[in-house]
Amino acid sequence: MASDDGALRLPLYCPLVVNGEEGKAASGRQFARENPANVREIATLAEEGTQEDARAAIDAARKAFDGNVSNWIYNYKLREQVLSRTARLMRDNADRLARVVSLEVGMPMRQAVPHIGAAADIFEFYAGLAGKLYGESFTLPSGSMINLVKEPVGVVGMITPWNFPLTQTARKVAPALAAGCTVVIKPASYTPAATYELVKLIQQTGIPNGVLNLVPGPGSIVGAEIIASKKVDKISFTGETGTGKRIGAQAGMEVKRVSLELGGKAPYVIFDDADVDAASRAAIFGMFRNAGQACGATTRLLVQEGIHARLMARVVALTRKLEVGHPSKPSTDMGPLISASQEKVVQEFIEYGQAQGFRLLTGGKKLSGEGFDHGYYVEPTIFDGVDNASRLGQEEIFGPVVAVTPFRDEAEAVELANAVDFGLVAGVWSADYPRALRVARKIRAGTVWIWDNYAQPVEGIWGGYKQSGMGRELGYHGLNDFLEVKQIFTDGTGLAMKAPYGQVIKE
Repeated sequence: MASDDGALRLPLYCPLVVNGEEGKAASGRQFARENPANVREIATLAEEGTQEDARAAIDAARKAFDGNVSNWIYNYKLREQVLSRTARLMRDNADRLARVVSLEVGMPMRQAVPHIGAAADIFEFYAGLAGKLYGESFTLPSGSMINLVKEPVGVVGMITPWNFPLTQTARKVAPALAAGCTVVIKPASYTPAATYELVKLIQQTGIPNGVLNLVPGPGSIVGAEIIASKKVDKISFTGETGTGKRIGAQAGMEVKRVSLELGGKAPYVIFDDADVDAASRAAIFGMFRNAGQACGATTRLLVQEGIHARLMARVVALTRKLEVGHPSKPSTDMGPLISASQEKVVQEFIEYGQAQGFRLLTGGKKLSGEGFDHGYYVEPTIFDGVDNASRLGQEEIFGPVVAVTPFRDEAEAVELANAVDFGLVAGVWSADYPRALRVARKIRAGTVWIWDNYAQPVEGIWGGYKQSGMGRELGYHGLNDFLEVKQIFTDGTGLAMKAPYGQVIKE
């Protein structure tokens, strides 16, 4: 039965969007997404896409690209218009978008609102780059000319995550459209409505039919078809590392372009000359934003021994002040986890930490009672004295569980920071800037923050070393991920018999 949730009419709905038309799945089936804050309520009903639906979307994208629909590939003014109008529409509809994200993810509204603004900023940034895909040209001593031109990679299959559904989708869609690509999106099954709300706005900007397509449904069916299709030129995936490995391996068999934004186990290195209050606040933000469900979450605090007791006292005091509650409440600092399965994973890690004898400083419980019994609520949790080689120090948890490990000196801090399979992000706090910069250079991660945490300006980059992925999103590098570079060589000699031809032709 439908109900109201603020300005939203529930359940939300996510159709297919193929060749500019909304429609139903060929299977005739739908799947439901529960509200993680109140599992008795259905948040979204989405069409359950099939292999046939995925193929139809891919065919639409292929036809639009190969036919250069509405001169999409070369008319950068049209692409600028689409992207800038999307940014404006997102800001005009920010309240609704934030409510949809909050409903499906369980993200507190205090975080969902800036999430929308950040996604709009991404579209605006790439609108400014759509007409600046400059190539290079130079002349050889012979008079011959080399032109290096940038071209869109083609049809891009995108498999997007649920934790930050609009910014993560924007990071892929905006640069792909700026480059002149066409797109098929397979949204995360936890957040189909949030992704559809964005696609629906883009469809209002004058984007040609077939350029942007959306097929919700199982990854094993819709995602698999997108990855396997020879009509798809590139795969862009954000998600769990194991899945990313399989996608990379399959794409590699066909030498298909692929970019992967995968997991993390971020170290936050705090030296004993750090500003305790500033470092503590930044750590809390990185640890418990979106209930720790972030690939760049601060999951490891590496604290120098001389500051350890003082810093942890402050971190624990701040953590205990956090309000866990319904995401719609203005005062909520941390909402529920995304699902029952993720809650189970988090609880298993907590039980593991306790069984290993690591010191539980705060948290550790599933919340119960009024307001909690029908949602996936777990306390923000901090373990101290964690062996960095243990599962708690090595594996991505994707929840509000933090491992604290003391260190003696700079060399040990760098060794601990790098002693994991991941290398997405890291942080360094020290009043000695040369030391902070030196350590930042030694940490093998795609982003290292000094005196901050989880800053993600669109002008920068996002992506990781090691098993945290390949390729970069945001900034100019994010645009380059959707471009090919072609050399066009023009002879300037005018000779019918050129000197190198003599290697084959006797004349």
